[in-house]
Amino acid sequence: MKKYINWVLLATMIFMAACKKEELKSFEIKPAITFYKAGIEEGADSLTVSFAVKTDVVMKDTVELPIRIVGQVSDRDRSVLVKVDAEKTTASSDAYEIMPGLIPAGEHAGLLKIVLTRSAALKQKEARLWITLSQSDDFQVGPKELTDYLIKFNDFLTKPASWDQIRFGEFSQAKFGLIIRETGYSDFTGLRPDILLFIVSKCRLVLYDYEATNGTEMLDENRVPVRFP
Repeated sequence: MKKYINWVLLATMIFMAACKKEELKSFEIKPAITFYKAGIEEGADSLTVSFAVKTDVVMKDTVELPIRIVGQVSDRDRSVLVKVDAEKTTASSDAYEIMPGLIPAGEHAGLLKIVLTRSAALKQKEARLWITLSQSDDFQVGPKELTDYLIKFNDFLTKPASWDQIRFGEFSQAKFGLIIRETGYSDFTGLRPDILLFIVSKCRLVLYDYEATNGTEMLDENRVPVRFP
């Protein structure tokens, strides 16, 4: 009898353990999707795209935002859902296209691509596109600070994140335009000191020639002389 009771007790314990295991499985946390903001060069919370640094024939530009998951990889591609925050967004619906996002099979990360369209309105006013990651069958959303992102785009020259204040001085559209025209550089990320010195020297020479020809210094859009430190 005692032996029988022990077997019943053992069977009961195995059954309860199996139930707990099934219960744990049913409550497994779904992987979360986030923007990988640390991997975006332009900054953690927003990105500015200016068509002004591109030739006139360029009518579209594609932004690639890195996304990644918190959780396990899968043996299949998983879709990423994105929505637009209509209250904060000023860009018209025909000014952008959000491409289907996914995390490839076996990967922790992927890219979300947004195609921006150039228009005459962007020469006068910057457009803003606020996007946010949404819950899907494959993913829940991560922390709010990692699931919202702002894309600003325009067709006039704006100060790039890589602007070197020490070497270039105060930013102005005229000064930035001068650098682009004379050297071809519009992004200064990771440039060697000798290249930065070339940019400054080249622009100083152009400014010297301008003043010699016109008898006055070149002025920027605020009527301030264009100068380099």
